[in-house]
Amino acid sequence: MKPDRRPPWGAVISLSATVMVAFGVILYGFSIFVTDAAAGSDFSKTVLSAGYGGSVVAGGLLAIPIGRRADRAGVRGITALGGMLGGCGMAVFALASQPWHVLVAWWFFLGPAGAMMFYEVSFIAVDQWFIAEQRGRALGAVTLIGGLAGIIFIPATEWLVSEFGWRTASWVLGALMMSTALATATFALGTVARPHGLQVTPTRDRGLFRKLLRDRRFVLHTAAMVLIFFAVQGIFAHRVAVFEEVGFDVTVVAWWAAAASALSLPGRWIAPVLAGRFGSVPVQVVATIVLVVGTAAMVDGSTPWQLASHFVLFGVAFGAFLPLRALTMAEWFSGGRYGATMGSQWTVVTLIGATGPAVVGAMRDAADDYSAAIILILMALASGTALLAAVTRLASPST
Repeated sequence: MKPDRRPPWGAVISLSATVMVAFGVILYGFSIFVTDAAAGSDFSKTVLSAGYGGSVVAGGLLAIPIGRRADRAGVRGITALGGMLGGCGMAVFALASQPWHVLVAWWFFLGPAGAMMFYEVSFIAVDQWFIAEQRGRALGAVTLIGGLAGIIFIPATEWLVSEFGWRTASWVLGALMMSTALATATFALGTVARPHGLQVTPTRDRGLFRKLLRDRRFVLHTAAMVLIFFAVQGIFAHRVAVFEEVGFDVTVVAWWAAAASALSLPGRWIAPVLAGRFGSVPVQVVATIVLVVGTAAMVDGSTPWQLASHFVLFGVAFGAFLPLRALTMAEWFSGGRYGATMGSQWTVVTLIGATGPAVVGAMRDAADDYSAAIILILMALASGTALLAAVTRLASPST
């Protein structure tokens, strides 16, 4: 049962803007902070990567309780708390003078903040607020607005770092993240009715994960997401540094990364439409194949055409890929336990897949080169594609 009211598009737009700022600061901002021109000059890439990777793991550990809370009470309080944690985390990062300070900032503040402000919470809100026929359009809007993060924050963060230093940039971005989330929670989400029809008692959640493990579609899809998330997180965290290492100027690479985000925008809107015609998982397979091709351009990455190929192909495919996971899960599990179900998958995905940035950083520091790490990422993407293809052959769950 959905709330008996018109779809709250204003709340969707405001919540999507909060997602955009959170991604811009935490994900895209990190890709600049890890470079030698920023925090990479004070801390090793292993430490910074461990900080970021650990933040994703921390967020994954919170995915199930956050999903359950959203199922019961909506997303307003979650969004507000996430903004406050994010602002505090960036402040701790700005003040860091020892490696453990970096880990505290990312593991205990920014990781939980991301879990409360990234797409997962918005996807739950969409499932609560929209009927099935409207859901694809709403998910497209969320990911389309969220996709502005790279376009805005990669060059903005690079400019802040170059003009004022990475510590001042951290303060500014943290304040922006906190204020945006609090404004959304106070003024936009306060007007949305609490989803009374979606209340779930604690006893109904018991045994949910065991039931999901008997669904072959869920198992294979989750395994595919683990491998793809591992690869994508490693790429996002290090791709600016990868191209910096082979001789490209950080500013040039940052602008290419922003262009990739712009190229991802059409796919975020078109992918749900294509999924309605061909199925969400088959469209995911095609998008992942393009991710593989785009990532292959990073193996050498020393020529301008390889730089351009990576960002163009990766941008187009990643945009299409983003809304499809939520749409797939909604097709299978929409309802009062959607948040808990999404959280169950996301916990598994992040606990394993989030090691990508740390693994890539450690491999780079050990070999003094990114080549072996990029090959590993390619293998993960190819394996994820094969698992998604296997999901398309399963007509119904095994439960």
